[in-house]
Amino acid sequence: MNARIEAPSSAARPGPPLWLLLELTYRCPLHCVFCYNPTDFATTGRELATDDWIRVLREARSLGAVQLGLSGGEPLAREDLEPLVAQAHALGFYINLITSGIGMTSTRELNDFLSSTRTFELKSQVAALIRKYDYPMVLNVVLHRLNIDHVGEILEMAERIGAQYVELANTQYYGWAWLNRDRLLPSREQLRRAEQTLQRFRARVGEKIKVFFVVPDYFETRPKACMNGLGSVFLTITPDGTA
Repeated sequence: MNARIEAPSSAARPGPPLWLLLELTYRCPLHCVFCYNPTDFATTGRELATDDWIRVLREARSLGAVQLGLSGGEPLAREDLEPLVAQAHALGFYINLITSGIGMTSTRELNDFLSSTRTFELKSQVAALIRKYDYPMVLNVVLHRLNIDHVGEILEMAERIGAQYVELANTQYYGWAWLNRDRLLPSREQLRRAEQTLQRFRARVGEKIKVFFVVPDYFETRPKACMNGLGSVFLTITPDGTA
């Protein structure tokens, strides 16, 4: 056999990630049953220190990353969030803070039940603060069997609080969500009704609010490529620095 093995072309290799997500910590004041964080997070490595995260920011920016997400856990649990944001801003990143606001769901009772905390009023206050200071607001709502039938009320709330973008993201079944999947996965009929409600809302509001609807892979013929393929456009760094 004399066939030559050619090196893969540069076109076949993923370029540097454009979207960098830093999971700064697994710490969080909430106890959401749909959380995707690992169930054994207590045994993971230590969180990166401030200087380490700043080094990650500089290296990612030099590679061509342009958008930054700061997430967790709850990123506000980090005492160094301000210097990290300041450094990212100085480097020229477009920055998203992904926070619980202490998700928002359609009713106070359901929100507090699912997160095992009483946080609905505080989240509402955070939304009002975002609106007060004229920051763009993206409202991410984790959907599951217990709240998907409230999509209409959720969208009305998003319109009322002034959200420009809404992501109706069905639960991703990792971590704690995987353990609770039998009680969280909606039925096909629930998904169908939610999509119909969404289409009526889009027809009414037009371009005023952009709504994204992410369906579970369980109802597709094959899994979706997450964010166009992890590591190509989107890269996540966990609290201990693992990519």
